[in-house]
Amino acid sequence: MLKNNLYSLMTVTSAFVALTACTSLAGETVPEDAKSWPELSTDGVHAHVGENTLWLQVDKVASQAGRVVLPRLCASIRSAVWCQHPDVLVNVAPEPNEWIFSWKPQGDEDALLKIRFDTQPLLPADCPIATPNGDGSVMLHAYQASTFGEKLRFEPQWYKNTVGYWAVATDYATWKLKLDAPGTYSVAVLQGCGSGQGGSDAKLTLSQTDKVEAEVAFQTIDTGHFQNFRWNHLGFVTVTTAGEYELRITPVRIAKGALFDVRTIHLVKQATAP
Repeated sequence: MLKNNLYSLMTVTSAFVALTACTSLAGETVPEDAKSWPELSTDGVHAHVGENTLWLQVDKVASQAGRVVLPRLCASIRSAVWCQHPDVLVNVAPEPNEWIFSWKPQGDEDALLKIRFDTQPLLPADCPIATPNGDGSVMLHAYQASTFGEKLRFEPQWYKNTVGYWAVATDYATWKLKLDAPGTYSVAVLQGCGSGQGGSDAKLTLSQTDKVEAEVAFQTIDTGHFQNFRWNHLGFVTVTTAGEYELRITPVRIAKGALFDVRTIHLVKQATAP
């Protein structure tokens, strides 16, 4: 219990956020300053991006198909709306390497989808390395993760925003980060775990050029639901050099159906070793 005192007051519970009608969207068009995004454009779909918003111009054929497939992006989704029919639900189904947006066709017409993100959407190859704040601490977000294996993926939906589907013990996730100074860092994970699903064993490692420099073993905690997020203080890691690192979370033993969901990892530089 003392292990989690540092974060015991910081409990986050995610809730489903329903998309509400917004009739003013019916006449909306792609802003003139939005930039074309060729990597996301396909037959029947033309993508534009501006600040934290992605617009998908979908022609009649693609609109009738009722789905658009995009490559996985590095950003969490705040909302997804069909501008001509804002009352129609746009579903988001993330796969490990692509996202599927689907809807019920409403007639023989073009469609404009407006997808708002919490940050600037980027392709994984363009996602920058995580860097320290002014106090030397580093915050790693789910959207910055690279996932490997059979099922593990970044789930960008507004009520998830997590690395999830961690049901296979050989799946793992990595984050790229920079540490400004050697020393000891406390490590905490903002995690969710379903009722009765806690108690899995895992390890977190920090590596440079494939050499493990620090490691901490930990257990997942039951939070009542995979989208009920709570800080889990894992312990401390010590590194002897500054520079770029890879942080990796790897399952050791999955107790029941899944390891956990991870929204954020926080590393905080300690004044002295504990």
